Amino acid sequence: LVLLAVALQTSDAGPYGANVEDSICCQDYIRHPLPPRFVKEFYWTSKSCRKPGVVLITIKNRDICADPRMLWVKKILHKLA
Repeated sequence: LVLLAVALQTSDAGPYGANVEDSICCQDYIRHPLPPRFVKEFYWTSKSCRKPGVVLITIKNRDICADPRMLWVKKILHKLA
């Protein structure tokens, strides 16, 4: 639980961009898996970003960047789809 709290507080894994619809990108990804029960929705980053990303929105309304190629992320996306 403490590890999760630390992971959620990292600013590196948060999205950045001026225009929410067109330029949201991830500089870095969260390094530890999030339990699926903590994620309520998600959105994809812009296709113009240097690296692919998906932003997971937690039940506490925190935006966390994740690598869409990771198995744990794929499972969350499948659950929410």
